[in-house]
Amino acid sequence: MLGKGLSHGARQVDAVVIPFERAARAARDAMPQEPAPATDDERELDLGLDDGEDLSVPALSAQPLPARGVTNPVADEDLMRLAADAGLILRVEAVIALARRSVRLVPGEEPAAPGSRTRLGGAPDLPEDVEWPRWEDEPLTFLAQIDLSQAYALGLEPLLPADGVLLLFSALDRTPPGSSPLDRDSTRVLYVERARLPAQPPEAVGPAQPHTALALELSCELVLPRVWAADVQLLELEEPEQQAWEQVRRELAELQGVEAWDAGEPLDSRHHLLGFADESRADMPIACELAAQGIDVGYGAPWSHPEAKRVERAARRWRLLLQLTVDDEAGWTFGRGRERLYVWAPQDDLTGAQLAHVHALAR
Repeated sequence: MLGKGLSHGARQVDAVVIPFERAARAARDAMPQEPAPATDDERELDLGLDDGEDLSVPALSAQPLPARGVTNPVADEDLMRLAADAGLILRVEAVIALARRSVRLVPGEEPAAPGSRTRLGGAPDLPEDVEWPRWEDEPLTFLAQIDLSQAYALGLEPLLPADGVLLLFSALDRTPPGSSPLDRDSTRVLYVERARLPAQPPEAVGPAQPHTALALELSCELVLPRVWAADVQLLELEEPEQQAWEQVRRELAELQGVEAWDAGEPLDSRHHLLGFADESRADMPIACELAAQGIDVGYGAPWSHPEAKRVERAARRWRLLLQLTVDDEAGWTFGRGRERLYVWAPQDDLTGAQLAHVHALAR
């Protein structure tokens, strides 16, 4: 399909529950966020990065770069060629097996079209018999809804139901970091079957951001995990292969008209459904599993918690459901120093759209 141009581009571009009080948690959340120190496990990983590359969390940008959508969707065959050109000819099968198709979400500048099931803010298509989600006795803020049939038509990874709508609510201005089990319900995702959707959005009983519904543009992206992701580490890549893997990850994004984010680069308002988290440490599944088992990590690195090794295998069940970034267009903020909201869920729950156990991390 894109063979000649792609080959040219590829060469060009390189349960112990810790007692705690809500007041203590509130005091902790008010403290400035500091990047967690690297653990022994993280230091042992050969990440295939250039000497001197900073893995710390970058400072929050005053004005994040605007969200961008995919302009040139690619096929698996294109990724195979990229991998072969980069020197991963013996790893092509693994590259294809670990790649995922996610859907980028780009806020539009115009109000959502009447009847559109995919939009930002406004009044959600919440069935009359479903209560508006609340956390700590206050209604959550409605952020967005996504028509899954539209996402699947673009090529979304077949993990969620192929029809119906996802509704996203979060505590927004008072977003907690997600390190405590008490933080779990601060973000809620509701799945509504198409037959239960109201003909017209009912009157909102809670806040929405943006207040007036905006159009939301969807585009499908083929993505690869970072070289330090657990599934890639199992491949035991040699150092040149690790560098080639990261090269392919970047070139794959560029081929689709977007960029692959790396720690230390300017923040862009990147929102997507499924795929992989844009992060600087591979510790989010561990953080989710510890919280699910009632363990409060506090400000410590999840990998350094005494229970981390015990839950490591169970943590592999967690998959990224949604990633949102602070966005001037949408008016989203997630608390001081927190750039992104990552919503995770057990993979089996996603398949059945049983989303009562999602867990969000704000970083």
